[in-house]
Amino acid sequence: MNVKSVQLVSDYFNAMQQSKEARATNDQTRVAAIRNTLMQGKKLRIDEMNYLQRKDSNLYNQAMSLSMERQAYKDVLQHSRSKADASYYRTFKLMQIAGQLKHGGSEEQLMRVNSIQEAHREFTRSSKYASLR
Repeated sequence: MNVKSVQLVSDYFNAMQQSKEARATNDQTRVAAIRNTLMQGKKLRIDEMNYLQRKDSNLYNQAMSLSMERQAYKDVLQHSRSKADASYYRTFKLMQIAGQLKHGGSEEQLMRVNSIQEAHREFTRSSKYASLR
């Protein structure tokens, strides 16, 4: 057996292992960045949702749940009759989330709170809110 060919095969396997480790690190970094976006209460882009669906199904399910809850909250805000109503809905929703905090999952609850807060900020900047009494 040629010593040179054994060395080349060994180099090839080392390079493959390094490449695999780099991809795993890249995946972890991207999932962490997406988790951070959710923690800030921001909406995810379609490509981020698709990535989560492939790489982290638990976080994807959380993101889908947050998205649906946020949309339901925005729908309620659209039907507000006054600024006081909008404020009441926000307080009610935040109290509802706080009541569920004792069941655990504080990270998910924080994501929910921040998502509601962000949706409320968007609504207060809208022309619909400005037209309320």
